[in-house]
Amino acid sequence: MTTLLIHERSHTRLKDDLKALDKNLEIVLMAADGSLTQNGQAIADPDVRPEIGWYSIDTMLTGQTGRYFRLMKETGAVKWLQTFHAGVDMPIYQELARRGVRVTRSDAQAVAIAEYTLVGVMALYQGVFERRRHQAAHAWRMTTFQELWQKRWLIIGYGNIGRELAKRLGPFESPVVGVRRTAGTDPHAEKIITLAQVPGELPRTDVVVLSCSLTEETRGLANKAFFQRMKKDSTLVNIARGQLVDQPALIEALQAGTPGRAVLDVFDPEPLPSDSPLWDMEQVIVTPHSSNAGAGTLLRGDRLFMENLRRYLAGEPLKNEATADLRA
Repeated sequence: MTTLLIHERSHTRLKDDLKALDKNLEIVLMAADGSLTQNGQAIADPDVRPEIGWYSIDTMLTGQTGRYFRLMKETGAVKWLQTFHAGVDMPIYQELARRGVRVTRSDAQAVAIAEYTLVGVMALYQGVFERRRHQAAHAWRMTTFQELWQKRWLIIGYGNIGRELAKRLGPFESPVVGVRRTAGTDPHAEKIITLAQVPGELPRTDVVVLSCSLTEETRGLANKAFFQRMKKDSTLVNIARGQLVDQPALIEALQAGTPGRAVLDVFDPEPLPSDSPLWDMEQVIVTPHSSNAGAGTLLRGDRLFMENLRRYLAGEPLKNEATADLRA
């Protein structure tokens, strides 16, 4: 008998699919208050022995993250954990992987974040906010704008998110250079380079996107020297982790005009302090770590979990398994 620990809200959406997939699947439900039930009966923590965990966004939104992961560690029975996170740099994932738990990350956010990135850059290029001010003033005033056509993009962290973004840049005839741990090829990129080659690309890149994991190698990656090498009037996008960027150095660089624009969804610290100069910079878009909040993200996450559950029960390879990297 295989037991799954799942939030009750997730289960409400998936219960028919779960039953159709495996009628013998045993379900332990976590309620919004953290209480547990199995077969309609309350169950104590020591009696919870899940083989599978689905750490969904429902668990996080109801404030049960800490409790959920305590159960993951304490039961000693978990073999596979699916998370809704795209990045697995939280220490708990390394700890679980060291304990022998298979961890699979999510690509459900990739579409939403790719669209967020594209729209943010286009809004700054097009001068959307200036146009809106003219409209509010009932002023018939033409504004010129930048085009995405043939702009060169450097995507540092060319995983699921980077690839979805690169797909959308094809129609704009925009060259894309992806950055991964090892160089290679990809049908949506001009080339794939390593992090060591990034400094050589910065002076000729129009848009730099940070979508990589936070590691000791990438912490503080975008620093004063990084900004000094960027092309004048270029754009920085950070949709990964705030700690990738030396924030004071970025503020200084933006004030000096290189980069000329920024689309920032993550910060260090979060929330962004109310007295940060970033709030008031006209060439900067600030959003509260919400680039993943697309209307389709929840559905894609559910579908990914169900597909990986099918694969797990069938003994097939899992999608987006991060275990090897976490144990490295």
